Amino acid sequence: MIHSMTGYGSVSLQRNGTTVAVEVRTGNHRFLDLHFRLAREYGFLEPEISQQVRDTLRRGRIDVAVSIQASVPAECIVSVSTARSYMEAAARLRDEFHLGDSLDLRTLLTLPGVVVTQNLLFSDQAMADAELRLLVCGAVRQALDTVLQMRCQEGQALEAEIRLYLDGIWDKVASIRAHLPAELAECRQRLEERLQHLLPHVTLDPQRLAQEVALLAEKSDVSEEITRLESHLDQYVGVLNDGREAGKKMDFLLQEMHREVNTMLSKTGHLEVTRLGIAIKADIEKLREQVQNVE
Repeated sequence: MIHSMTGYGSVSLQRNGTTVAVEVRTGNHRFLDLHFRLAREYGFLEPEISQQVRDTLRRGRIDVAVSIQASVPAECIVSVSTARSYMEAAARLRDEFHLGDSLDLRTLLTLPGVVVTQNLLFSDQAMADAELRLLVCGAVRQALDTVLQMRCQEGQALEAEIRLYLDGIWDKVASIRAHLPAELAECRQRLEERLQHLLPHVTLDPQRLAQEVALLAEKSDVSEEITRLESHLDQYVGVLNDGREAGKKMDFLLQEMHREVNTMLSKTGHLEVTRLGIAIKADIEKLREQVQNVE
């Protein structure tokens, strides 16, 4: 079963006075394009969240928003040594480049490492971080499960529509195969008519005419293109049935199908085969639209 790249999941968990809300949105993208919205002081959680997402989803744009609120206020600790280092570095730059501005208090407090938070529920910050990590990872896991469920449901709808287009292409290919003998007969008839028109008083040599018909038939024969198109369709159905990371494979096979149909249309002169080939191209374009949302 294939999966869509469109999904949404959100969850809110609470433990020991801390509330974690996670929202995950996914959409179309050729590759895995991951974006986070997480407060800077909780940046240490990002690698683990990222790994969770990558272990679950293979393709698409993924937006993960994590909000953390504590009912018990965290203690703010100012690192004087870090602030002093910033001030000294700013002073050196000011003197070196003859700058007029210097760091003010508001700017200094926003610089990384100047102000850190300490969870008052835990005397050991490492314990607080571990508890928070468990809570956040649990919320992310539940949100991703909801996303997967939605992507699966969307994938079922996509698969049903894709199979309808595939059935239509198979029917058209079978019709083209059925018209191949008639196309050969038409080649012979067209050649005879042209020769009669150009050489009305010349008796045609049946053997030479047969040779010319064979050459013309070889140039306009599309049986190889039809065989390759059928092979691509078989592979496409196999990828669809497998369902694992199918989007890129399906997109590649559609490109190959499109190439075979173009070659067939450039060779054939049969009106019905041309009409069916154009209809197949239209179905391939519709499949391409659907595949853009397949993981």
